[in-house]
Amino acid sequence: MKVLGFSGSPRVNGNTDLLIKEFLKGAKDAGAETELIQVRKVRFDPCISCNRCFETGRCEVDDKFQPIYDKIMEADHIVLASPIYFMGISAWAKTLIDRCQCFWAKKYVLRDPTPDHRGDMVRKGVFISTAGSKVKQAFDGAVFTMKFFFDAIGVTFHKSLLYPGIDEKGAIKKHPTALKEAYEAGVELVTKK
Repeated sequence: MKVLGFSGSPRVNGNTDLLIKEFLKGAKDAGAETELIQVRKVRFDPCISCNRCFETGRCEVDDKFQPIYDKIMEADHIVLASPIYFMGISAWAKTLIDRCQCFWAKKYVLRDPTPDHRGDMVRKGVFISTAGSKVKQAFDGAVFTMKFFFDAIGVTFHKSLLYPGIDEKGAIKKHPTALKEAYEAGVELVTKK
């Protein structure tokens, strides 16, 4: 079983970075093969709306997104972590999602969806996020985006781990349960069907 993680944080060892690392540690300890892609380190362009993916189901822009496409196709489960900026995900995470327009085209234009099962196992997606704001609706837009993203790539939205009022770098370490919850969610993703 492979769990693929994407960190959309612009900060090295920021709060969402720490959470996704703990999540993947739990998944690995439960027996999964894990991989973390720090989106800020992978240089690829935003979607240019060329619509060539409407013909092939793959993004035809030749850059460093191409290996990511293959990794998404191969993964059993996907986890994406992003801090909240202006009630949405980070620009890094959004650029990644926008480049996945090819999965949407494959599924809804070409009628060739990415399998959402591996045998009897459902492919699942988890969203992890922090927000400096304590506003009740701070995560609403991001969760909505994540549900559509997971649907497009053939992954069932499984759960979110959302932490408001976390702003300063490293503040998540002071949260009484967050890192433990992230670890346990990684274990649970791998061990429960």
